Amino acid sequence: MPCTGCGGPTPNSLDQGAKMISALASILGIEGEEKMSEEEVQKLIDQVVDPIGTFYKYGLPSALINRRIIK
Repeated sequence: MPCTGCGGPTPNSLDQGAKMISALASILGIEGEEKMSEEEVQKLIDQVVDPIGTFYKYGLPSALINRRIIK
């Protein structure tokens, strides 16, 4: 598959996928969210199709989410 050109990670982001998920979670906090049912909140979240594939398309190998916990 040819490269589609992500431009690389930004210098201020340790994990660009996590940053994007965090940004999305911030804007998802709509007015009246505390009055919404679990089903309504889940319906909003389900609108993001394949978050791992979307937000980690280029950076999954170096992402924090891709690391093992060593005890």
